[in-house]
Amino acid sequence: MSNPPATKACDIFTRGRSRSIKTAPPSPRSDSEDSNMANIADVLSELKSLRADFGTKLDNIDTRRIHHAEKTLEKTEATLDSVNKRIAYLESKTDDLENRGRRKNLRLFGIREGAEGQQTLLNFDGGKISFVQDLSAETVQIRRGFNTITKLFVDINAFRGFQHNPCKLRVLHNGKINLFTTLQEAEKFYKSIKQ
Repeated sequence: MSNPPATKACDIFTRGRSRSIKTAPPSPRSDSEDSNMANIADVLSELKSLRADFGTKLDNIDTRRIHHAEKTLEKTEATLDSVNKRIAYLESKTDDLENRGRRKNLRLFGIREGAEGQQTLLNFDGGKISFVQDLSAETVQIRRGFNTITKLFVDINAFRGFQHNPCKLRVLHNGKINLFTTLQEAEKFYKSIKQ
């Protein structure tokens, strides 16, 4: 009983060896070289065909995988875009609801805590008292973004407050109310009317 080889021999090489063993022993040196060259040529041609087969199979596998990944990515991007639009819409609705819940509330500034005692609300040591509308943090932040241009419109008596949801700066010019959603729009308009 013979022991099996430790490594598995490649089919191409074992066929080449068996052919050379089955043939008659080479008589001259040139016959041996010719048979070796024929065996090498056979091995090379078989390797070329295997390489071509593997290349075709790999191309098909890669193309299918890439196509599947691209389709999945397109679906994910479409879903993400839809979700982002929905989030923006819901944030806007939440801000509107919060402002509607607060619109009848007033915030008082200029009064120390507990200073009222027995005094009436409007007589506090001659200090300035401010009454402002209670708004959501997002709306207050948007309004603060307009502070610099708002002062310029107040100086020319054109400022008419803010429109609620969405928060827009209101400016009166030539009998018409103009609405601005960004500071840049308002600045551009101010420059155009000051020229």
